[in-house]
Amino acid sequence: MKTLAVIAGATLAWALLGSPLVAMASDSFDDDQARLAQGQTVSYPQTLMRRGRRYIGGVTYTVVDASIGELTGLFNEASAYRQVLPHTRDARFVGQEGPDRLVEILQGNSLVQAVYTLRMHDQDSPRSVRFWLDRSRPHGIADAWGFFRVAPLADSADGSPRVLLTYGVLVDLGPGFMRDFFESRIQAGLLSVPERLRSYAAVRFRSRPRA
Repeated sequence: MKTLAVIAGATLAWALLGSPLVAMASDSFDDDQARLAQGQTVSYPQTLMRRGRRYIGGVTYTVVDASIGELTGLFNEASAYRQVLPHTRDARFVGQEGPDRLVEILQGNSLVQAVYTLRMHDQDSPRSVRFWLDRSRPHGIADAWGFFRVAPLADSADGSPRVLLTYGVLVDLGPGFMRDFFESRIQAGLLSVPERLRSYAAVRFRSRPRA
């Protein structure tokens, strides 16, 4: 528990540094750590105004049964985006500009759809992937940015590697139909990404040979 508390606190501090993302201080922080240790996901939703824009999103923590290399490797697979991002109809890599991978994503349902391109940028210290909206390409949302951060944990009882995954995201849907009718549902979907990623990793690495 102490190790998890230290890592979670440090990760949260890193997430807040120079960023409008603020994970609310929780009166039940000890309970949240216990939930993480028990395999549950902990989320801190946020809605905020910044420079005239309305952003929704927040910060989510979860523990994933995978190594750092295995989990970060999924960000190089278009199929992972299709499985992990809610209501994704298609995802494909459309280019590389310097160190940034460009992934085009089509999301929506029978009523409304949006296509946009994210820039994905790897960082080694801390081990993370930052992303933000490429506004030079067609985009059905006004703005988006965030990060995935992966920190090592002690191996599980059976010797399998584990990591603490922290995910922060803020999205400006822009005025219109999506914001008026789907904002709360979209925010819930945004914060579900780590849980979906954990489930996807469990399937991908279930047959991993043990040392």
